[in-house]
Amino acid sequence: MLMTPPPDTGRIALQAALETAFLHACRLDVEALKPGNVGHHGDGHRMQVADFLASAKAAAGPICRADATVGERIEQAMRATWQAVGCNTNLGIVLGCAPIAHAALHRQPEESLCASLQRTLAGLTVTDASHAYAAIRLAQPAGLGRRDEDDVAGDARITLLQAMQLAAHRDSIASLYAARYELVLRHLLPVHLAARDRWCSEAWAAATVFMFCLALIPDTHIMRKHGPETALSVRNTAIRLLGGFERAVDPVMMQDTLMDWDERLKTAGINPGTSADLTVVTAFLAGALEITGA
Repeated sequence: MLMTPPPDTGRIALQAALETAFLHACRLDVEALKPGNVGHHGDGHRMQVADFLASAKAAAGPICRADATVGERIEQAMRATWQAVGCNTNLGIVLGCAPIAHAALHRQPEESLCASLQRTLAGLTVTDASHAYAAIRLAQPAGLGRRDEDDVAGDARITLLQAMQLAAHRDSIASLYAARYELVLRHLLPVHLAARDRWCSEAWAAATVFMFCLALIPDTHIMRKHGPETALSVRNTAIRLLGGFERAVDPVMMQDTLMDWDERLKTAGINPGTSADLTVVTAFLAGALEITGA
């Protein structure tokens, strides 16, 4: 008589915990006051808070599936998102979070999550690229452009890591892969943890990470849609306002200033979307580190 093997309760619990962490990171995305982005402080860019929450709920399961590859996580999460809201609300989030979820689920005994993440990135395949290309074609991100070789409109012939390395100069999520998540690990995660401790608020910690990221590097979503001059102008404003954060006794002191900038950015149709994506990726990584204790 054949016996059905018992479920791996540890893996099931880990998957559920990661889904919760992903949903929490995505909720912070709309709870944090991030100028130019959709949030509880205001809708914009023909999107609403409900779209982002529905996207997070749809993507959480596919992103954190125990038995999926990185590429499968990306494509299935994007298809679930598209079915839920019919627009691109979270491509950068999905691309950035999929390797973290995979690394947490496939971490070897005594291996740190960061080491597992490096191993995950090194092991990306051409098939992973094929799934990611399909997700990107479905999402139709603004300013994608075309390449003569290895374009996402065609068949994948290189690994997903190689594809990201080719796109790293024009997209910060691609650069995240190419630099093995150095931006998040060395810069954004420490800012997130320090701000969370300082403000005793995860929403304000997320807002701080967003402003720090926007001040550190020009937002590549703005760069593609509006050009380098606008991206640099937004960065310069972020640098100035970040100084206000650092001097503030309470971040609420910055609220009116941030709301004024939010209105100006949205009126001009400027959305610092990549900085917002990196903020969510940072919060998800922080959650995954707490879950795994590694």
